[in-house]
Amino acid sequence: MEIMSLEKMNEEIIALKMQLEQMKESFREDMGFAIRTELAWQEVDKGEVNSYSKDEFLQRLEEW
Repeated sequence: MEIMSLEKMNEEIIALKMQLEQMKESFREDMGFAIRTELAWQEVDKGEVNSYSKDEFLQRLEEW
């Protein structure tokens, strides 16, 4: 068993906090994508889907 100094433990804790923040942000982005995807599939299931030109499609992507 390795004995760590308080300074080393503090560095490890700070590094873990940074990793956690990155994971939280990634999770937020993933959940946002999942929600938008589910809403889009619900539109498809209801027959509420429209055809868009390339420019219209890209504009809608930016709005989401």
